[in-house]
Amino acid sequence: MKIRMTNDSLAIRFERAVQNDADLLTKNTFKSKRIWGYTDEQMERWKDELTITPAYIAKNKVYKIFHETQYLGFISLLAKRTFIEIDHFWLLPKSTGKGYGRTIFAFIVQTEKEMNFNRIKVYSEPNADGFYRKMGGEIVHRIESKIKGRFLAVFEFRI
Repeated sequence: MKIRMTNDSLAIRFERAVQNDADLLTKNTFKSKRIWGYTDEQMERWKDELTITPAYIAKNKVYKIFHETQYLGFISLLAKRTFIEIDHFWLLPKSTGKGYGRTIFAFIVQTEKEMNFNRIKVYSEPNADGFYRKMGGEIVHRIESKIKGRFLAVFEFRI
């Protein structure tokens, strides 16, 4: 399934990931997380969360993101009982800061509405908090991460 969205002059294509994409998506998560200067030890702690398996792709809504033919990154959305959770939202380092995020978030909102939900939640990587604030998210609580003293904001969006 391919879906196209535009925001001004920015055309982005979303393509449903297939199980064979697991290695590509896993490499993406590690490259993207590393841009924030985490140590090898920290990255190892997150290995399970950052590894995308074929079974994960089969079970969830996972979309690869392209601008023209260029692969930008991917998102995954989990349907919970009363909301959609953004489980992964990773752009490759060369794709950040170029205005793609707003269009991608609009796609997430559209998908959420099509699934008949009216809330989105995300456990935010602390370095991404600013983005989720710009998208209109409200912090509903914080949880401690695997690294003692490091907390993740849980953002909620009511649509």
